[in-house]
Amino acid sequence: MHVFHLSPRGRDSNPGTAQRPWATLAGARDRLRRLRAAGRVDGPVQVTVHAGRYELPETVGFGPADSHTRYVAAPRAEPVFDGGRRLAGWKVGERNGRTEWTLDLPEVAAGRWNFRSLFVNGRRAPRARLPKFSPDAQGVDWVFRIGEIRHPEKTDLFAGSDTFRPAPGDVQDWASLPDAECVVLHYWIEERLPRPMLNPRTGWLRFARRSAFCLYEAYENAHGHRDLARYYIDNLFEALTEPGEWYLNRETGRLHYLPRPGETPANTEVWAPRLHAFVKAGGQLFNDSTDPLDAHATIHLRGLELAGLTFRHGDWFSPLATLPPFHREQAYGEDLPIGGSVQAAHMVPGAITFHAARDCAVRDCTIEHAGLYGLEFGEGCRHCAAVGNRLHDLGGGGIRGGGSDLDGHVEARTGHLTITDNTIHHIGRIFHQGVGVLLGHAFDCTVAHNHIHHAAYTGISLGWTWGFRETPSRNNRIEHNLIHDIGAGVLSDMGGIYVLGVQPGTVIRGNHLHHIWSQAYGGWGIYLDEGTSHVIVEHNLVHDTKDAPFNIHYGREAVVRHNIFARGQHALVSVYRVEPGHFSASFFQNILVGPSERLYLGGYKGDITRGALAAHANCVWFPGGRVAVSGHNATRTDGVPHRLGWAAWRRRGHDALSVVADPRLTEGRRTWRLARHSPALKLGFVPYDWSDCGPRRR
Repeated sequence: MHVFHLSPRGRDSNPGTAQRPWATLAGARDRLRRLRAAGRVDGPVQVTVHAGRYELPETVGFGPADSHTRYVAAPRAEPVFDGGRRLAGWKVGERNGRTEWTLDLPEVAAGRWNFRSLFVNGRRAPRARLPKFSPDAQGVDWVFRIGEIRHPEKTDLFAGSDTFRPAPGDVQDWASLPDAECVVLHYWIEERLPRPMLNPRTGWLRFARRSAFCLYEAYENAHGHRDLARYYIDNLFEALTEPGEWYLNRETGRLHYLPRPGETPANTEVWAPRLHAFVKAGGQLFNDSTDPLDAHATIHLRGLELAGLTFRHGDWFSPLATLPPFHREQAYGEDLPIGGSVQAAHMVPGAITFHAARDCAVRDCTIEHAGLYGLEFGEGCRHCAAVGNRLHDLGGGGIRGGGSDLDGHVEARTGHLTITDNTIHHIGRIFHQGVGVLLGHAFDCTVAHNHIHHAAYTGISLGWTWGFRETPSRNNRIEHNLIHDIGAGVLSDMGGIYVLGVQPGTVIRGNHLHHIWSQAYGGWGIYLDEGTSHVIVEHNLVHDTKDAPFNIHYGREAVVRHNIFARGQHALVSVYRVEPGHFSASFFQNILVGPSERLYLGGYKGDITRGALAAHANCVWFPGGRVAVSGHNATRTDGVPHRLGWAAWRRRGHDALSVVADPRLTEGRRTWRLARHSPALKLGFVPYDWSDCGPRRR
C-alpha cells in the first residue's frame, strides 16, 4: 500500500512524504488524482493525517477517481478539519444594562457570508429568540401558543397555512421581525416559517412559507385535548436579552453577542461556520446527469475510508420542500414551499454524505457542532459502515441512510449498512425532528451497540412506506442499542425505536430503552407504526415512558416475546388501530410491570378486545398486586369498553395462560436481573443480559 502524509505544517506542492507532507484535504485528493492518472500510483493508498487544525474553507468532494483511499489519523493524533472561522476584534459595550460585544463583518454586509450558527467556548450559542425555548426538558415549555387560525374547520393533517394570529401581546411589529422565523412545533415535526409580516390593523401574521400540517398541536390525543400549535420566534434582535445569546444583522454586517458570566474577549473563542457540509463523496447513478450511461452501469466510489478524524463547525439551512403529490389537494392558499420535512427531518442532508458508494466507511471519527445530520449513506450505497464514531451537538439527527423505493431504479437501492458502536447525543438542536439513526428504504442493515441520548425526537427509525405495500426494507437487525432521555416533551408521536411498513426478516432484539417523553401523545418505547409486519421484537428492556413501552399503530403478524415492558405512565401495551381479519401481533412470554394507568390500551379505531393481540403466557405485576384496567379512554364513545379488570379481560379470551405475580426483578443501572425462582421463568420467559448495550470496548 502506498502511504502519504498530511500535516497543517505541510504544503500541497510537496511530495506528501513524512518529511514533506501535504497541507490540505483537497490538496491531498488532487495530488493523488494526478499521481494515479500518471500511473505513478496504483492500488490502495493511505494518507496518514497528523495532529493539528485543518481549515475547510469549502466542502471537499470525492468521486470515483478517489476510490481505495484511506484518510487515517496518525497514532495518538487528533486531527481536526474545521469548517469555521474564529472571530476576533470585539468591541465591548452595553445593551439594556448588560455587557454586549459587537463585531462588524464586511463580508456579511456585502452578501458574501451569512451564518446561522455561532459556537462559543465549545458550545452552541442560541440565536436571540422569544420565548427562550430550547429542545430539552429545561426549555421545552418556553413557547407561545397560536391564538387563532383562519380555517379551524380544516382539520385534515396536510391542511397547512401561511397565516395565523398570535395571542394578544405575544408578537409586536418589531423592526427585525421580517428577518426572523417562527418555528412551529406540532404533531411530530417542527416547521420554520420565514419572513413573518404582521398586519398591525388585524393582528394576523403571514409568512413566506406555509406549514405542511394544519396548525393544531396534534390529533385529539388520548386525553381529549385539541389545542393550537406551539411556536417560538427565532432570530429576533429585540429578544437579545440573555447572556449567551447572539444576533447577526445581515444588512449592516454587525454581530451582537451577550457574554456569559466570566467570559471576556481574551478568554473566549467564538467560531462562525463557513460551510454546511464537510465532505460529499459519491459515484454516479443513471439519473444523476444527462451524460450517456448504461442504466445498470453505475460508476461507484469504492473503498474510501475516513478514520480517527474530527469534523467541526458546520452551519445549517432550511431545505426547500413541497408537499407529497397525493396530499396537495388537502392544502389551501398559495402554492408556497412548506416549512420543513414531514417526518424525521428527511429533507436535511448529512454534513458528511456518501452516494452511489461501495465499501466505504467512517470509523472512530467525531462530527460535532454541525447544523445538519451528521453522516449520510444515500442512494446506491452498499456495504458501507459507520463504526465507533461520536456525533454530538448536531442541528439535525445523527446518522441517516436509505435509497430508492420499489418504484425507483434498482441501482439506487441502499443496503448492507453497518452502523455500530457509535455515540450519538444532543441532536435535533435546530431540526428538532432529527433522528439518532434513520434508515428509510434500506435492507440487510445492522444497527447495533449504539448509544443514543438527549434527542428531541426518535432514537432509531426504520422504514419509509406507510401501509401494507411491499417495500425494500427487510432483513434489518436493531440490536443491543442503549437509548434514553429521548423526546423531552418537544414533539408528539415518537418513540425510542420506530418501525414502519412491511419488513420481513427484521429483528429488534436486546435493546435497552428508557425515559422517553413526548408532548401531547405518543412517547412510546418500541413503536410499530402503520403497516409494520413480519417483525420480531424480543429480549428488549423498555421502561419509564410517557405512553406505553410497547405500541402498535396497526400492522400484522409481528412476534413480540421475552421482553420487559415497565412503568409506562399511560399504559404498558397499546394498539391504536385494530383491524379486523388478522392479529397485529403474537404477544407472549413478556413481563409487564406497573405502575401504569392502563395495562392494555386501545386507540382511536377498533376494539382492542377483539383481535388486536394474541396475548398469552405473560407475567403481569403491579406493586401492591392490583392490576390496572384495560380498555379504551373515555374520549371513545362508540361502544368500546372503557374499563376492563383483569378477570374481565381474560374472559374476553386474552392472557389465558398469563399470571399476576411478582417477577422478582432486581433493577440495575445497566441491566435488570431475574431471580432464579421467578414465576416468569415457569411461563417460558428467557432471561437476557442488557449490560453490553451501547458501544463495545475495542
